Amino acid sequence: MADGIVSELKRIIAQDLDVNMRIDEIDEKVPLLGEGLALDSVVVVELISLIETRFGFEFEDSELSVESFRNLAALADVIERRRAA
Repeated sequence: MADGIVSELKRIIAQDLDVNMRIDEIDEKVPLLGEGLALDSVVVVELISLIETRFGFEFEDSELSVESFRNLAALADVIERRRAA
């Protein structure tokens, strides 16, 4: 199931955010912040909003951490846990 979530996250990043990347350029193990995909704070806020809309939940404050957004695999795990709850 997490693979499907990762695929959807890649689609959101490539098609819905203004980041100038193609889906096939996005590696789920590369950091989202810093030297990885280098998403800035404005893009991360937009990504959070898109995820909440797409997956039908709101992040808890405790989930809005650097660890949760370490990479797409970690983010998919958070989403999968929320959907299972």
